[in-house]
Amino acid sequence: MLRLKLSLFASALALFALACSTNTSTVTETVTNTNRAANANAASANAAAPAASPDQSAAARTTFNNSCVKCHKENGEGGVTEIDGEKLRTPSFKGGHALKHSDAEYAKQITEGGEGMPKFKDRLTPEQINGLVRFIRSEFQSGLNAGGASNSNK
Repeated sequence: MLRLKLSLFASALALFALACSTNTSTVTETVTNTNRAANANAASANAAAPAASPDQSAAARTTFNNSCVKCHKENGEGGVTEIDGEKLRTPSFKGGHALKHSDAEYAKQITEGGEGMPKFKDRLTPEQINGLVRFIRSEFQSGLNAGGASNSNK
């Protein structure tokens, strides 16, 4: 009788241990899959905005040519510019602090001006300003990091 009780107890203990290990792996897989889904959602939320359409890019280029080229030059290099008899030093979009600004900071600078730059809030719509920011990023800063060096391994 004692042997029967011990064998039943041992069997129950073995089944319990087996059930616990199976349940743990199922829970681990569920947590892992949940974390993967959360990470994928976070990555898509942090992904860059979709690229501008050809029409939007053409409109932004036109806005840049009409409003920005005089100071920032066609190639985005900036430099010394004379406006109304006053010499201004215009920064390049391709290096230094220009690469560290967020899109919101660029939009604010274009909108409000400052440091010698005129404000454009009365001349450009918010859509045009946002288009300029995308244009600057794609045209002059694509492939550059905050140090101004190319990200490619050429």
